[in-house]
Order: sequence, then structure tokens, then C-alpha cells
Amino acid sequence: MRLGVSGGPVTRDTAEVNERLAARIAGMGFTGVVTHFLGDAATFPAAELRRVRDVLADQGIRIVQSWGWHQPLVAPDETVRRGAAQTLRHAVRVAADLGAGMVLTGPGSLNPRGSWWPHPDNHAPTTEDALVRTLQETLPACETHGVPICLECHVTSVLDSPARVRRVIERVGSPWIKANFDAVNFIPDIRTAFDNRRLLDELFDQLGPHFAAAHLKDVYVEDRHVVHISETVPGDGLLDWERTLAGFEALLPDGYAIVEHLPESLVPRAAQFVREKAAQLGIAIRT
Repeated sequence: MRLGVSGGPVTRDTAEVNERLAARIAGMGFTGVVTHFLGDAATFPAAELRRVRDVLADQGIRIVQSWGWHQPLVAPDETVRRGAAQTLRHAVRVAADLGAGMVLTGPGSLNPRGSWWPHPDNHAPTTEDALVRTLQETLPACETHGVPICLECHVTSVLDSPARVRRVIERVGSPWIKANFDAVNFIPDIRTAFDNRRLLDELFDQLGPHFAAAHLKDVYVEDRHVVHISETVPGDGLLDWERTLAGFEALLPDGYAIVEHLPESLVPRAAQFVREKAAQLGIAIRT
């Protein structure tokens, strides 16, 4: 297993990527990052993207995932959906210029307030159909640039269960479509939060061959009405870390497990927990 980071020290502005930043990230023990660079995916200068790639590479850091601009890939309006597919194709080119291993994209939401916010129709068959069409329309860009799409999943989205994610991937029918392992995103209720081993087994059984990377965070249940299931620092919550790390290592021993959604001040503590837990399990953190 290799260790990466998303957010925290990783800037969203390519102009801020320099030797000092790269050295700071490397000094934390990370050899991979996830990038969410702001800008127009259609016109992002290739020279600037390649400069960023080279600055990070000089410190032994690889861009594991580059984002897909949070596009509404499931929009019921065909004009909007086709525009989202076009932006995702541009995101594939951006990832190629960055030397990224994959484009990370969620499906979007029918909730106009945010791409991850809930909506009843997010789970409808027609929404799944729209996502399949969009991914199929993106495949030529993946083939041209040699960059796969990695699906970010969540219970609030159409990618709401391991079985649904597997079905979408099989319907698209291409090895260019992968899945991101993030157990916390699949926790639908309190019982699963408190006892998540069965969910982890289901994720590995249903999606194991399709996983391309992992995101690492923890989960806890808040003491307030009505139901609040929230993210927290790895090691501070309820996630079964033995099953999580051992399962991912068995699938992708050279794959990246990425600490995410933390301010920079908490990133070192999260990374230390993951390293210590991996060492207890006999898992080597590769560089």
C-alpha cells in the first residue's frame, strides 16, 4: 500500500505548486496526492499542468487522482448532461497532462444546492441510465489519453450501494471505468456505522476487481437529533480498520490509500494512525 493525501496541504491553485510545497508534502511521508485545481478544464494550459507534474515528481510525489469538476453527469436535461460529459472529457485531458493515474468523479445530484446533496430521484432507474450514457460518451477520451475514470460513490447519490456501483460499471462495459474504495461513503444508517464489517465484506466482494484507489477517513454517530452520521479523523471513529487496510492491501498492494477531508493540522495525526495500524497488520507502506 502507498500513502497519499487529498486536501490539507494540497493547494487548489496550480500557481502555488512549487518546490517548497512539494517538499512539505513529501516531508509528511506522502508519495501521492489528489488534485482539485481550479480553472477551466477546456482551456487549462498543458504547459502549466506539466510544470506542476514535474515539480511534484522531483520530490517523489505522483498525482494519483485529478478531479472531474463535479459535473452533473446525471442531469435529466440532455443539454446539461451532454455539456457535463464534454467537461469530463476535458478533465481526462487535464489528468493526462498532469500525469495523473485517473480522473476522480462523482455522478452529481439532482439537488440544485450541491453535487453531493440528497434528492429522491438520485436513486431512480432513469438517473442510473443517464450516468451510464455519460460514462459511455467519455470512453473515447479515456482511450485517447490513456486515463481511466474512477467513480466516487456515496449513499446520497445514484452510486448508493456496492451492487449498484457494480451494475453501472458492468453496464458501461469498459475497463476504463473504475471505482474508488471509500467505506464511509457507503454507510447508510446507525446500525451499519456501529458494525461495518459486513459492509466492508460486501464492498470487497462486489467491487474488488474494480477498485483503483482508496480514500481513508473514519465515521462516528453524533449525540444529537435526529440522525447525524459524520466523518472524523482515522482512528477516532467506528470504522473497522483491520478489515479496511487488510482488504485493500490484498487487492492493491501497490495502490494508493489517500487521507482526505482534513485540515492540514490534522493530516499528520491521521497519517501516523494509518502507518501504525498498517504496521500492526504487517502491511508495508511503499514509497
